[in-house]
Amino acid sequence: MKILCISWDSDQTNYMENLFFPIFSGLQKELDCQFFVLQFSWAETREVNRINALAQEFQITFQQQPVRRKPHPVLGSLLTTQLGQNVIKRMVAKHGITHLMPRSTMPAMMVNSIFKWAKKRNLKIVFDADGLPIQERVDYAGLKENSLQYHWLKKTETKLLKQADLVLVRSVLAKDVHLQNIGQAHKDKFFKVSNGRIKSRFKPDPALREQIRKELNVLPHAMLWLYSGSIGPQYLLSEMLQLFDSYHIHHPESKFLFLIRNPTFLAEAIPSRLKHAIILKSVSYEFLPAYYAAADIGVSLRKPAPSLVGIAPIKVSEYLLAGLPIISSRGIGDLDEMIGEESYCFMYPSGNNEELNHWLLGIKEISRENIRAQSIPSFALENSINEYKHALKSSNL
Repeated sequence: MKILCISWDSDQTNYMENLFFPIFSGLQKELDCQFFVLQFSWAETREVNRINALAQEFQITFQQQPVRRKPHPVLGSLLTTQLGQNVIKRMVAKHGITHLMPRSTMPAMMVNSIFKWAKKRNLKIVFDADGLPIQERVDYAGLKENSLQYHWLKKTETKLLKQADLVLVRSVLAKDVHLQNIGQAHKDKFFKVSNGRIKSRFKPDPALREQIRKELNVLPHAMLWLYSGSIGPQYLLSEMLQLFDSYHIHHPESKFLFLIRNPTFLAEAIPSRLKHAIILKSVSYEFLPAYYAAADIGVSLRKPAPSLVGIAPIKVSEYLLAGLPIISSRGIGDLDEMIGEESYCFMYPSGNNEELNHWLLGIKEISRENIRAQSIPSFALENSINEYKHALKSSNL
């Protein structure tokens, strides 16, 4: 198998090299397959070169295709999808590609346009449907369900969901949503795959914990909260700060560490009474595990919305492998069923602040090694590789 993964990204995403490269590399070692990546993005040359260098380390062939942003981002994107069809065809011919793996909506659009061409060459189509990206645009980005753009995107997704030989989703609930749309006749080609992380990177580390807490000026006994990832209205920043504030009032030595790309934006949103207790940092991916080791609790909140059932937050895998108890929103993917009843997980919203504070008082008695041990089977990279392998083998692709 020679599999071409096709993605469509902005100028700042890092999931390809941090999530997919390790999974693809693991599959290359365990299956008779080779991965190629075609990434459409508007990243700068320096960023493209960085990703390409990492791809070479994983023995993955990488190519970036610029996404046009003029005369208007929408028009530029449409033109890029037209040109992208020929780029895909050239890569198929050059490398002897046997499988196309479009990820999410825009790559699906390109593959739909060349579907007959692909089938004449006996190419297999593996559609990585991701979460529920179109519904997510409705929930958080203002896309209207009665708009032409919505119907156009939905038609694109539905067409490939039906035509693909294999569909990958991140939750059982996402599979249910799609099958309600396209019919149960397609159920056997749907497979859930996880966003596993490298367990040797994210783990409890007492030495690093001491070192980083000194760097951050956090007392050894103080509770250090952690949030890692993007900041936006769907991530409930105000609620995170309110929860921390209710704890901080009674534990003034506690701190909240935010590992984010743009600390300046968040700095303006922090109430003055909490500024001394909030730590804002932007660090490279390779340094994240050290800061996880310094923390006592991980936070992963999401604004309630229909699209939540389709996602599997990468940060949750990282928190749990690092042995961190977590505060998580209800209704995120399959997490309620997977960890919702565990003692190391507080599901938000639940009860009141007193209930949360009572839970927080007890988490220091929970072994971080036990949290990690319980989480490895579901949240480590090896599980993701096995799930992808099972999907490819079960579909006889």
